[in-house]
Amino acid sequence: MELQVKTNNLTKEQVENKSYRQLIETVEFKDLLQRKKRFIVPVTTFFLVFYFVLPVLAAYTDILNGEAFFNITWAWVYALLQFIVVWVFGLVYLKKSEKYDKLAQNILTTYRKEIEE
Repeated sequence: MELQVKTNNLTKEQVENKSYRQLIETVEFKDLLQRKKRFIVPVTTFFLVFYFVLPVLAAYTDILNGEAFFNITWAWVYALLQFIVVWVFGLVYLKKSEKYDKLAQNILTTYRKEIEE
C-alpha cells in the first residue's frame, strides 16, 4: 500500500507540477529555451532545404549533370556534401548541447531549494 504525501492538501504530483511550472516561468529557463531555438531553428531549416534541394535539382534541372572533376558529376558531389553536413552539424550540436546542459544544470542548482519546498 502506497502512502500519498500531502502538503497543504496537495498530492506529491501536484506539488511537483507546481514546482515545475514555477521553474519554467523563470527568466533563466526562458532564456535557455530562446538560446536553443536561436540555434536549432536556423540549422534545421538549412539542413532540410539543403537535403531536399538535391532531389528537386536532380529531377527537374540539368544543373547537377555537369562534370565537377575526375569524371564525377555535381550530383555526386552534392550528395557527398550532405554526409559531410550531417556530421558537421552533429558535432556542432554536441558542443552546443554541452553548453545547454550546463545552463540547465545551473538553473536546477539555483532553484533546487525552491523546487524541493
